[in-house]
Amino acid sequence: MVMKQVVILLGAGSIGQAIARRVSAGKHLVLADYKLENAQIAAKILENAGFECSTVQTDLSSRASIKNMIAYAQQFGEIFNLINAAGVSPSQAPVNIILQTDLYGTAVLMEEVGKVIAEGGSGIIITPLANDELHGPRKDGYLKMIQASPAGRAGTPDEVGDLAEFLMSSRGRFISGADFLIDGGTTASYWYGDLQYLKATH
Repeated sequence: MVMKQVVILLGAGSIGQAIARRVSAGKHLVLADYKLENAQIAAKILENAGFECSTVQTDLSSRASIKNMIAYAQQFGEIFNLINAAGVSPSQAPVNIILQTDLYGTAVLMEEVGKVIAEGGSGIIITPLANDELHGPRKDGYLKMIQASPAGRAGTPDEVGDLAEFLMSSRGRFISGADFLIDGGTTASYWYGDLQYLKATH
């Protein structure tokens, strides 16, 4: 087997796939998901688009599962990029599961991948949970917020992917430890614009 640079995508949803499409050409893409079926479906789509893929079941809340994913990925080559698009939201899980997955799990993921990632490698942390929130118990509030935001619409996976592509490329190599708002002006409007009403309830 020819060893290649490896990209790990944890969380095989639409945002993760959009990022993977931009940074995985010529590399081996390992798709990891809590539900192996999700990873397999995404792999089929990406393979049909010309990407080389493998899949593995991974639980972000488990250090052992994360270490297993890393070991699996290393058989294809050196890990060069990490895309974390996994996580759960309030409409999907109780608080203790959210903290165990999104907070603890992400910290463990960064720690363990940080031990083995190639020199010059990079990682992105994204969690594509908005759709569940837009159909959950708080949907009316979210829809009102989107309509009143400067952009007047939700963002798309490709718009997030465009930013991720820049950050993971050589052009973003001097950027480290930074957070980027890509929210159509929602946060600015919360502090200074039409969404200031949210301060009374959030």
